[in-house]
Amino acid sequence: MNIHQSGGIVVPITSCSQNICEEGITNLVADHRRLNDLCDLLEHCADELPVMPTAFVAQQICDALTGLIGQDVPASSPYPDVADLYDPSDPLALVLMEEVHARHAADALHAQDLVDALRGTPEIAHRLSPDTIGYMLRCFFEGCRQAMDCEELAILALARNRLTQGTRRLLIDSLRLRSRRRRPAVA
Repeated sequence: MNIHQSGGIVVPITSCSQNICEEGITNLVADHRRLNDLCDLLEHCADELPVMPTAFVAQQICDALTGLIGQDVPASSPYPDVADLYDPSDPLALVLMEEVHARHAADALHAQDLVDALRGTPEIAHRLSPDTIGYMLRCFFEGCRQAMDCEELAILALARNRLTQGTRRLLIDSLRLRSRRRRPAVA
């Protein structure tokens, strides 16, 4: 097998030569930081089980999750400025965009399940064991963190040559911060 170096360019670039809007990436990273804070809270709640969160904390969680559910998942790219710079028929771009959308859809489904469980009627709350609630919490926060990583990595891959140095650093720092906050997997 003969492998040729491509000079680091993985995704073909269209004739457009503009840089990606730094403000859009800054807003995305800020949203991801807030979402990661919610994931940290949910992880703490999961760690405290079988003690359920207080009614006040459960209400805060439900409000935050409802805010996520209410956001429409766009039919095209979650970051159209990036998608517009690349050939939409490029297989890598297509796969990355589909993966990001699939992860957003899964997060919305897990968020709705959590809201239903935490706001449920007393008979629903009694039927769900702490293990079930813990599983639901972990499904959301682990999937959500993976979705944020996937989205930021997709931007880095697709907009590689269109990102300013500061914007690239912002995305890399965001990925690095989340990776440092994770606990090592239990073997």
